[in-house]
Amino acid sequence: MNIALLLFALAQSIPSTAPEGPPPQGQSVPPVVSASVLVVGDTGPRDPATGARGFSKEFLEAAPALTTDEALKVVAGMSLFRRSSARFANPTTHGVTMRGLSASGASRGVVLLDGLPLNDGFGAWVTWTRIPAFALDRIAVIPGAAGDLFGSDALGGVIRLQSVEPRRAGPVVRVGAGSRETWTGDVSGGVTRGRAGLWMAASIVDTAGHVPLEAASRGQVDRPVSANWWNAFGRADVADDARRWTLTAIGGRDRRGNGTVVQRNRNSGSTVAAAVQSVGTTSTWAARVAVSPNALRQTFSAVAASRDSETLTSTQFIDVTTTRAVLEYGRSISRGFFMLRGTATRARADFEEARSTGTTTTALRDDTESLSAQVGVTPRSDLTLGAGFRHEWRAAPTSADGRDRAAVGRLTAAWRINSSLVARATVATSHRWPTLNELVRGFRVGSASTLPNPALKPERARALDAGLTMSGAKSSVGVAAFYTTVRDAIANVTLASLTGIVRERRNAGEAHVRGLEAEADVRPRTWLQVHGSLSVTDATFRQSQEPDLEGNRLPQVPRVSGVLSMEIQPERWGRAGIVVRSVGAQFDDDRNVFRLAGATQADVRIAADLGPVEWSMIVENVFDARVEVGRTPLVTLAPGRALRVGATWGLGGR
Repeated sequence: MNIALLLFALAQSIPSTAPEGPPPQGQSVPPVVSASVLVVGDTGPRDPATGARGFSKEFLEAAPALTTDEALKVVAGMSLFRRSSARFANPTTHGVTMRGLSASGASRGVVLLDGLPLNDGFGAWVTWTRIPAFALDRIAVIPGAAGDLFGSDALGGVIRLQSVEPRRAGPVVRVGAGSRETWTGDVSGGVTRGRAGLWMAASIVDTAGHVPLEAASRGQVDRPVSANWWNAFGRADVADDARRWTLTAIGGRDRRGNGTVVQRNRNSGSTVAAAVQSVGTTSTWAARVAVSPNALRQTFSAVAASRDSETLTSTQFIDVTTTRAVLEYGRSISRGFFMLRGTATRARADFEEARSTGTTTTALRDDTESLSAQVGVTPRSDLTLGAGFRHEWRAAPTSADGRDRAAVGRLTAAWRINSSLVARATVATSHRWPTLNELVRGFRVGSASTLPNPALKPERARALDAGLTMSGAKSSVGVAAFYTTVRDAIANVTLASLTGIVRERRNAGEAHVRGLEAEADVRPRTWLQVHGSLSVTDATFRQSQEPDLEGNRLPQVPRVSGVLSMEIQPERWGRAGIVVRSVGAQFDDDRNVFRLAGATQADVRIAADLGPVEWSMIVENVFDARVEVGRTPLVTLAPGRALRVGATWGLGGR
């Protein structure tokens, strides 16, 4: 959780997240608990001290979406690397783009489930299809650099996912079907005994998908980007007066066709985590250990210009096991708190690539350790101040490599001007280590080949952020301005070549990103809520080591994006949700040659109860808009209009 949020919680006496059940007699739960990376606080629609945007379980279940990343499309300026969702995009492009920090496919935002990073240990991408539909209780999207808390990957912000408490979860079953031979099934349920609880959720999805190439470019080799996945999540809690023990497990398998006969991939993996939290009158400590094995198999091909034939060029196998450990200690102090934290991560990977000329296998490692400290004080009731510092050590990609170092910090303040107006400001430094994927793995998309670069240096960022939030009984409006400079920005740089498009991951100089974000929530009627979100971003290369990049816009970053959503809940006539998302033009490459046109898409969900069953209908891309997601240089498109219907049992138990 952002430090400003923690401090604001102190000033406003927001209850902290703590183990279930009352504290011991005579004790109170110290607000320092909220600083824990293992605990997610209760974030509402918007927190004025951070600009964090919160989404409830009810919102997630009512969204016209199939995956969690699709539900988060209501946040303007946030997307995966390309415009397509995790339902159809290649898993290696599932990294998060936040605040315009996207010059390559690696994630510039960290995604946490109950404090556990979901970013892959090899490529930092996020396997969104591993999250069951009923697993989440709430989500908080916190913009801005947070390297002092979460280290590498948190350049652009943090997405915090909180699972459902066993004590809040009743049994639910949902089935659905739709166009493109789409079938879905979701189930959840649990039991509680005293202060112990067990809860589980699972989903399965199968879809024939769509052919991504525009019709004029298709040939005999083109096939739909089909997808089939299942996932499961389980959580067991045991709590006494001062401690909580938690065992969490999540896993799944994802298989999909990537648009041709030969190009396919298979992704499977899991995470098992054990955590303990101890809360005292003035102090708290917590520890967690997690193990995450993951395997990815992917095939690549060369397609003839006529697209009537293709040749297998390589098959890649990635097996990685990531072990993470966190130990932290926090203590309340006069008018504030402080927290110390240590982390260690060990990733062991085997990368194998089979070509017609032979097979190569490389043993890789990615070891990081960190020490960090955060402190927050409230010198007066309307003012909160905070500071954070983190030092990291990292060794990668092989056992022969020594350790690199990075130190980052942050200063933040929140000032309550009056009962409805809060101002905030943050200055921070952050960093991102190049992933094993960027260091050793090349790949091919269409006629474009991208080469790895074992000599990459880490990205290092300086960020300024200021915002203002005004809240009322029926409305909330927030605006924020930000400016981030990323030194040694890693980009897929186009090289001179006579054999198609060849790119290499390089430190391309500086990326300068400045922008403005605005959000508004209005409830003009008890049955109507309207949310608007706007992001204006200017992201360009400066002081570039590649002369042809100077002044170019960063790939995959539109100048303007906006979202308008409405939730309609009349008392007798069911429920409806409408999401309209518009993105401006952006470029698919560093040279700014391959332009993706602007697009607007509308999605609708209508639901009504009939006895114990909720019946729903979702129409995606209602107006069948053309949404370009890539140029390779052939144009690939997001899906057109699609329909799904579903039935849910057990609403009363949730």
